[in-house]
Amino acid sequence: MLLAVVVAGCGIFDPKRSSGKPPELPPEYEIPFYPGAVLSNLEMAYSHRDSVGYKALYDSSYVGTSQDLNDPPGTTPISLTYADEVAHVARLASKPSITSAYMNLGPQSSWTRLESNDPSHPEWAVIQIAGASLTVRVTEGTDEYVATGSTEFFEFAFKPTTPAPISTTDTLWNIVRWRETRAEGP
Repeated sequence: MLLAVVVAGCGIFDPKRSSGKPPELPPEYEIPFYPGAVLSNLEMAYSHRDSVGYKALYDSSYVGTSQDLNDPPGTTPISLTYADEVAHVARLASKPSITSAYMNLGPQSSWTRLESNDPSHPEWAVIQIAGASLTVRVTEGTDEYVATGSTEFFEFAFKPTTPAPISTTDTLWNIVRWRETRAEGP
């Protein structure tokens, strides 16, 4: 009899019921066989708070910098590493009070694809984005944090990886550098 009471009260045979809502499926990413696909995947991974998908977009040697040209001369730019980027999205995903995240880098037609501007890495590719249509938004409880890039200039550098059998071009791309420059405004 005691065994029946213990078993009945322990919850093993009374699992929690589903709310009737299936779990959200992970986003379907493009194969990153060109740099623009990597940025599209970046928007999607950030907006879904998918830290695993987000991490896969970056090269482990990634370094990002952000500089406000209005700062006093000699001000050190802000630097971000691969670990910083990955930890940021992991925090977005793991903090229960954050209910949404959103990233939009503007229409692909506004992205300018260029050859590498780094003589030590001529194999890299670059995409420049004028920040006029960039939006990053995070909602936490009743607070909404929004960053827009109206006076910013963004440059992403991409490193090719080969061979990649899942790619139609045998080359896949990862973000290896990012540079944000604020040029004007208060």
